[in-house]
This record gives sequence, structure tokens and C-alpha cells, in this order.
Amino acid sequence: MMTIAVCGFDGPVARAVKTELTRRGHAIAGSGDDPGAEAAIWFPGQIGELERIAARSDLRRLVIRSHAYAYGSNPKNPGVLEESRISLLSPNDEAQRWLRAEEVAARHANWAAIRMANVLAPEEGDLIVRKLSSGSATRVAGRDPNLQFISVQDAAEALVAAVESNATGVFNVAGAGSIPLKKALRAAGTRQIGVPPNRKLAELVYNWTVSSDRAAREFGFRPSQTTVEALSAFLTAKPGARPDSLAKSYDDWGLDVDYIRAWGWWLAFLRNIYWRIESEGMENIPATGRGLYVSNHRGFMPLDAVMHLSLMFTQRRRVPRFLIIHSLLRTPFLSNFLTKLGGVVASQENATRLFDQGEIVGLFPEGIRGTFSPYKTTYRLRNFSKSGFARMAVENQAPIIPAAVIGHAEIFPIIGRIDSSLVVKELGWPYLPIAPMFPLAPIPLPSKWHVRVLKPVPMQGLKPADAENDRLMKSFSEYIQHIVQTNIDDMLPRRKSIFWGRKVLNGTAPPVEPFRKSFQAEA
Repeated sequence: MMTIAVCGFDGPVARAVKTELTRRGHAIAGSGDDPGAEAAIWFPGQIGELERIAARSDLRRLVIRSHAYAYGSNPKNPGVLEESRISLLSPNDEAQRWLRAEEVAARHANWAAIRMANVLAPEEGDLIVRKLSSGSATRVAGRDPNLQFISVQDAAEALVAAVESNATGVFNVAGAGSIPLKKALRAAGTRQIGVPPNRKLAELVYNWTVSSDRAAREFGFRPSQTTVEALSAFLTAKPGARPDSLAKSYDDWGLDVDYIRAWGWWLAFLRNIYWRIESEGMENIPATGRGLYVSNHRGFMPLDAVMHLSLMFTQRRRVPRFLIIHSLLRTPFLSNFLTKLGGVVASQENATRLFDQGEIVGLFPEGIRGTFSPYKTTYRLRNFSKSGFARMAVENQAPIIPAAVIGHAEIFPIIGRIDSSLVVKELGWPYLPIAPMFPLAPIPLPSKWHVRVLKPVPMQGLKPADAENDRLMKSFSEYIQHIVQTNIDDMLPRRKSIFWGRKVLNGTAPPVEPFRKSFQAEA
């Protein structure tokens, strides 16, 4: 047992910490300067007090209460952040105070900073919790980030578990799972008012959800309540709230199947009437289990991904989780649209988590380079090997499901370009494309699409360790590219018109020799 000082802001969590310390048999010191204190838990307050505490060589342990928002709200955040992730806070963000406090705490030899999700007590000062407690609240129009919560009791137990441990560094603590902002406000009975972006609402623009695995691993703590459970219990006391409207769990990245169904009529119009998409081979999409769906990508807007989703959802009842570049999330409303349709910020970590959940991950190996191909070379594939998809598939032992598409390149055929640093900065595009109807009228042309989904390519002897063999992965990438290119070349000559015709797909695909590991590894 120890004598522990609880310093700084005396809010609900600090009071709960004192109660929990007493319950566990610890004594409470008068202050951080108390010479009898063997350890200290610091809450936000005077930074000078923290500096004095951190300088005490006789103090066995120092733990500070920090905040998960220290990572920043940024489109580059892949989702469930681990402690190794760098902070993307803007230099003038008020939340920099959390990072400054951590820097001071790190001067002590045995320190830990506990980065907490939104604590469900308005007195703790979290923006979204204050909004949930109100009758009406503003939010950024066109944005619906995923959030995490933690109860006061779980927050207190996390800090006590940390002070009893000797594990050092930064640790995340949040209730498992997450919930979209709009659904949380709706359950709270809070009237939502959409407003333009502003600095006061910066943390409610992008996801900054975190993983609590390190805390569980190194000092044996996991919150007893999930994010949804903690929020539901908190809302029970609010008049007019509807905690019963909350689902048991929500997708970590924002996928909303009800949203997909609600847009079904529009997706069906695009699929069946506007682009008159013909498809074959949809039976090659497995009914269950992991897979990596790869296809050629054109149109410089992710409309082909939306159509792949629509086909797969209507015919196979599966939602491909397309990996998307973070720049697509910068635009309000578009970011909501893509994430609710299953889009996930592209990263190896996100892909692995999705595969572990048995998902089909969608990926366009050509990336933005293929998207911005001039029309004269549009059906000549760009290098697949630069995307890392082969390594992703082999590392996770996910069979690759190739697909070849013609017709989608004509919705915005690029015939010219305007180089613009503003476009590069704001949109992440390499240039501003010039295409019929764009940029003067960004309406895609009603070309006719043909989609051929091919049989899954198994690992064919490739093991997870082979993912580290760059030469082998390059060969495997080129093998998949060859399959897609062969099928594009097979379909194109049979297309008599960009806008009409029905004899492109014939139920057969050109034969392709199996991948030979030993041969390709030496090639």
C-alpha cells in the first residue's frame, strides 16, 4: 500500500480516484508537495505544480490524466489509434496543453500519461459531453465522426491501476467500440444544429478513436463498460433522452448498413438506368470470410467504388470495405457518404483489422495515378506493385478477387490538365483535370459499364513470411495485374459503342496460368 497524492483539478474523476484508492487500502496525501507522498496522480491544473512533482526524486510513481484528443482530429488518422501514433494537433490548438503536461511528466523516471476518451461527466469539460447534456447543440455540417466515451468510475479505476503499476509512457483508455456523433446526439434527445467549420468545433470533424490494448496488456486494465454502455447509462438520467435507441455496437470506422439501404434507390438508378451496368462473375464473391477485391480504377471520383459496392450488396449481401485516401475525407458530406458506405482510411493496420473481422477489403492498386490517367492511355493499367496490396493479401492470407471494368473511364475522360498548387493542397489531386462536363459542370457522362468479377486467386503456396520478400511480392502484383489487363483486353474489342451495346460479356474469361512461386521468385 502507498500514500498517494491526488493533485490538480478536483472534479468527478479525481473524487472517484480518491474513493477507489481508499477502497484498495491506499492512504491519501495532502498534496503533491507532501514529503510523505510516495506517488502522485495529477489532474489538469497549475503546470508549475506538475513541474515540482516531476522533479521529486523521492517519488516512486507519477501518473497524469491526459486526453485522447492529444492525437488531434485529422483526416490522416487511420481510425483506432495506438500510442505510437504521432500527434497531428495544430500548433495553436488549446489541446496542446495535454502534450505539454506529458512532456513535463516524462521528466520523472517512473511516469505514465493516461489519454482518456470523453469522460461522461460535464464537469470534466469534454466538449461533446457538454453538448449531450444540453437541449440543443451545434455540430459541423456534413461531418459525423466516430467518438468514444468512458464512465467516471472506469476512468478512476484506470488511473489507480496505472499508479499501482510500473509501466511507463503513454496509455490510451476508452470504452470499447465507438459511436457516430449524430447517433449519440439523437439518443441524448439533443436538437442538432449544423454550422460551418470553426475552431471551437475542430475536435468534431474527424475520428480520433483509440485502442486501449496497451493498458490492458501492461497494467491489466480494461473498462468494464463499452462506449455504448457507458453512454447509455449516462443518458438514463437525462429527461427526454432515448438511450434505448442505441444499438449494442457500431462500426469502428462509420459503416452504416441502414444508410446504404436508404440510398438504395439512387444507387439502383445509377447502376441500372444511368450507367446500365452489366456484370458477370458475382458468384465469385465469397458469401463469408475475408478477401481482397482489386480492380482497375478510373474517373477521378470514387464512383466506381460505389458501384462495386452496390453490385456486391445487392447480389451477394456483402459490403466491401474500400481503402480510401485521406484527402477524400477533407470534403464535408462526401466524407460522410464514403465512410457510411464502408470506406476506411488506407493503411496496413486498418486492412489487418478488417481481415480479422472476416471482411472483404476493396482496393484499387493503381491508386490516384490510375484515376488521373489521360484518356488515351486509360485502359493500359498502371503499375500495381506500388500499392502494396500483394503484401497485404499474403500477410493476412486473404485470397485476391480480381475484377476488370470497362466503361467507367468514360464518365470523366481526361483530355487535359491544369496544374494548380491549390488543388494539390486542398484536394490531394495531382492536378485539376479537364474532361467533358468537368470542371464547369461536374456531371459524369452516362457511359455503359461492363464489370467482370474473376475467380479468387488463392495464396498458391505463399506464406505470411513471404510478404517480406519484395521481389516475390512485386512478381505476385504483376501476376494479378496481368489477369486484370488480359480481361480488359478481352472485353474492349467487343465493345461497339461507349454508350450502348450488350455483347461485351459472354460468361467466359481468358485462361490464365497459375502463379508459380519458384519461377516468379527467380524472375
